[in-house]
Amino acid sequence: MEYSALVFDDCKEVEDTYDKLLETIDLFANDENCTQIVVSCKSVWTLRLASSPKNKVILVQRPDKPYVALLNGLKAVKQENVVVTGISTKHTKENVDTLLDHLSKYPAINFDKDLQAFDTRLLMFCLQKAIESNLAITSYAQAVALADTPLESIE
Repeated sequence: MEYSALVFDDCKEVEDTYDKLLETIDLFANDENCTQIVVSCKSVWTLRLASSPKNKVILVQRPDKPYVALLNGLKAVKQENVVVTGISTKHTKENVDTLLDHLSKYPAINFDKDLQAFDTRLLMFCLQKAIESNLAITSYAQAVALADTPLESIE
């Protein structure tokens, strides 16, 4: 299953480092099913990434306002399926494969706080609904949950 990866992190947790960002990008860069990696993180790291471009990587601005940040990241996604990841938790190719396997059966999957997968159209609809309802959200998973869409958890 082809998909886009969206690395979406505010980079404020102690575990968040530039090296972890690079490891996360490499996880998806080495996956032939991943056709695009959208990176939305703090601007200092975005500038560092821009100075040495990587294949598949698209950089998007991450504004301080949560709605704008969520929308900016999602608007850059090209594929029908998107894997959304933070950088605090290290994931493996097996984690991503498990997530994608479940995504073929359910449109919204939660692996853990830093790894989810969604049907991109569903995610855009849920985000739009949350914005129109002026709901307080800071993540894509919250947008899906607040739009009364079941978020299937992998146990």
